[in-house]
Amino acid sequence: MKKFFAFTVLLILLLIGGGFLARTTLGWNDGMREARSEIHATTLNGKLYVAGGIGLFRVLDSCEALDLTSNSWSGCGKLPRALHHVAMAADDRHVYASGGYVALPFEADQEAGLFRYDPATSAWTEISKLPHPIGQHAMTHFDGALYLIGGQDDGTDLNTMWRYDIAADTWSAMQPMPTARHSHAIARAGPLVYVTGGRSTEFGSEMKQVDAYHLTEDRWENLPDMPRGRGGHGAFVSNNRLHIFGGESLSAGKVLADHDILDLETMQWSAGEPLDQPRHGFAVSDKEISGDITIVGGGARPGMETIYSVTGTAQTLAIDTIE
Repeated sequence: MKKFFAFTVLLILLLIGGGFLARTTLGWNDGMREARSEIHATTLNGKLYVAGGIGLFRVLDSCEALDLTSNSWSGCGKLPRALHHVAMAADDRHVYASGGYVALPFEADQEAGLFRYDPATSAWTEISKLPHPIGQHAMTHFDGALYLIGGQDDGTDLNTMWRYDIAADTWSAMQPMPTARHSHAIARAGPLVYVTGGRSTEFGSEMKQVDAYHLTEDRWENLPDMPRGRGGHGAFVSNNRLHIFGGESLSAGKVLADHDILDLETMQWSAGEPLDQPRHGFAVSDKEISGDITIVGGGARPGMETIYSVTGTAQTLAIDTIE
């Protein structure tokens, strides 16, 4: 009996050690204090903020901030509850987090809170209730308001665009998206928000559609489809070019590293520098530094395999700024 017990303990230790070694060798562990996937990020005062997400076999309530100049991580308080697929945005004073799921795989947060983080106090506060529970959505800030884009509510794909006036604490329904979707990526440049890819019941798990929303005009327009459909990816706009990178193909069962670029003048697609490591469900800085953007966390394996392949890595991606 003692030999069996000792063997079992040794086996467990070897599995843990082997798993740690594999994670380290594969580059899954460097950077964050807690590796995580199914996350969004926002930037405030030179720091990239990430809150919640799926950790190793669990849902997280922690928040971390990456100083984009010193490349150092620090804590930033805990969310009021553990959540994954939380959308994030920032104004010039605060960080905001909205919606998400409270359990694995996708149990919606019925409290549907909108939270605000104050860097001065390092505390999160619930400031409003969302119009309804929502997850796998995106959020951006523009001119004193937050905009919540798409997502799912109780498994139903959404084409909604909600506007939250921060000062007035009021919600307004804006012109809906042409295509309902979740697990999409967004990128904002001034008064334009680009919504890319994602998933839906109608179009499947690798959508190619790209739409642009005019924030000041409350209207949508369609742009050329992506060369390759994807969900759980990243997007960024720089120098009148829309960059799409990473994500996953659930039909092929793989995580992607490739990078497509849409020239917003010619409306032609081209290929860019791929990610160093394929990822999905990662977070992207919404500011560039010296022509690079920063990508943090994400899952190294597709679908729900993310629960054991969550990463804490920070990658940089060169954004072409040549006229």
